[in-house]
Amino acid sequence: MIVRVAIAIILWFLPTVLNAQDGARLALVIGNQAYSAKIGSLKNPHNDVTLIEASLKRLGFKLTVIKDASHKAMDSALKRYVTEVRRAGRNALSFFYYSGHGVANPETQINYLIPVDVTDVDDDKVWFESLQQNLIIDMLSKQAPNATHYVVFDACRNELNLTGTAAKALGTDKGFVPITDTAGLLIAYATAPRKTASDVGDNGGPYAKILAEELVKPGVEAVTMFRNVQLKVKQTIGQDPWLSFPSLPAVYLAGKETAEEIELALWNSVKSSQTAAEFSKYLMRYPDGQFAPLARALIAHFEQQARAEQARIREKQRQEEEARRTAELHRIDEGQRARELEVTAPQHDAENKASTDAVLELEKQREADALIYAERMRKALENLRLAKETTSTAEAQRAAAAAEATEVAKAEITAKQAHGSEGERIVIASLPKLEKVPEAVRYDGAWLITWRKEKGMCPRVPENTNSYRIQIANGKIAARGHTGTISSAGTARWTVPSRFGDTVSYKGAFSRNSGSGTFYVSRTCAGRFSASRG
Repeated sequence: MIVRVAIAIILWFLPTVLNAQDGARLALVIGNQAYSAKIGSLKNPHNDVTLIEASLKRLGFKLTVIKDASHKAMDSALKRYVTEVRRAGRNALSFFYYSGHGVANPETQINYLIPVDVTDVDDDKVWFESLQQNLIIDMLSKQAPNATHYVVFDACRNELNLTGTAAKALGTDKGFVPITDTAGLLIAYATAPRKTASDVGDNGGPYAKILAEELVKPGVEAVTMFRNVQLKVKQTIGQDPWLSFPSLPAVYLAGKETAEEIELALWNSVKSSQTAAEFSKYLMRYPDGQFAPLARALIAHFEQQARAEQARIREKQRQEEEARRTAELHRIDEGQRARELEVTAPQHDAENKASTDAVLELEKQREADALIYAERMRKALENLRLAKETTSTAEAQRAAAAAEATEVAKAEITAKQAHGSEGERIVIASLPKLEKVPEAVRYDGAWLITWRKEKGMCPRVPENTNSYRIQIANGKIAARGHTGTISSAGTARWTVPSRFGDTVSYKGAFSRNSGSGTFYVSRTCAGRFSASRG
């Protein structure tokens, strides 16, 4: 099972991820979109910046974010940023991202980032008022050489309006020209050299969306991550991003742990819990995870335990209340007897007759009260018996579901183990043990099996229903020719040779003193059965 990890889970483990990599993390993010009509309007650079900013923050970067920057603002922000990276010392990580218009001068082969205060691109004005790309690269590589730099140009938009000599020289080409590799820098372009990038899409351009998603995936080295962005953009819109980089140190921006390792760590932290709430935390993060079936079974188990404990407390309270009432009734009865003795004390004849009548009346009243109390006690005992039977049946069903969920989880993981993954072998060792099924749900003894065929089936069997007996002992089912097994959870399977030379296969579920299920002979012969103990 391939586990898709949400960004929120990555954030949950982020402190561990960041501790594995030393050095400050700094980023400068610029998004220009408020261009004049003569330059060409854009709709997504602000959205692009928001996406990248969110992902970098999740990775622990300290960000400087600028939107709709003038030439002066871009130049000033770049100089402050380079100074900050230099002062961060060794092992610092630097991430520069620009989304907006950019273009190459066809005469000088120099690439430019276009600020929003450029009014038009007629003739040579655009080259005098824009920021040279190589200035950014030179400042980062020469003034902060101890850092590792990632520089992303999401520029060269189709929407750029070129006129005059610049347009004639470029023809339909508006893209950047390639540059040589620069030590310590990985330079990523949203499109190939001399090609343009798309500004289509809602809530962000295609390159920014994919980059933001890939940045936060754990267990992926940075260069590999940018290559993954290349492939996904190409597959999505046909645009072909480009990379330029020398030898760089291996950096895992979102940490070295894989998604499976993160999930396993979370599971190991909750698997020994004795409450449903802890397993619910796992399911909230991994509703379709490797251990999801087992987590659900354990939640059901602990919820059933809680209900049983509540029922036990209520029953104890009821018994205490009944004891109190019985004691009170006994006290009243003793008082009545004492008064009766007083009434029957030796007195004159008239008084003796009156006393006798009073005693008889009191006795009748006491008998009536006793009958009422006895009926109440009978009803209470009957309700208690029904509640205990219901609880026992629910516990057996819960145990069966938990056992089946455990078998499913083990089967899935065992199948994956054949591929040789060490992580998956660890998973099997991580399965918790369910508590044993209570003694009350064992099934040893004699059982009566009553079967009935379904309408229109089994033409060779003249009767519609019949019965026979089986014997269960230590999980084995036996009778004349009958062989099979029954699990502690009550799942039973056995076979019976029929008088026509066929084999009848039975499968069902037993619960304390009853059970039910189906039998099968062939496609045209099947039916159902019920079981009762004794």
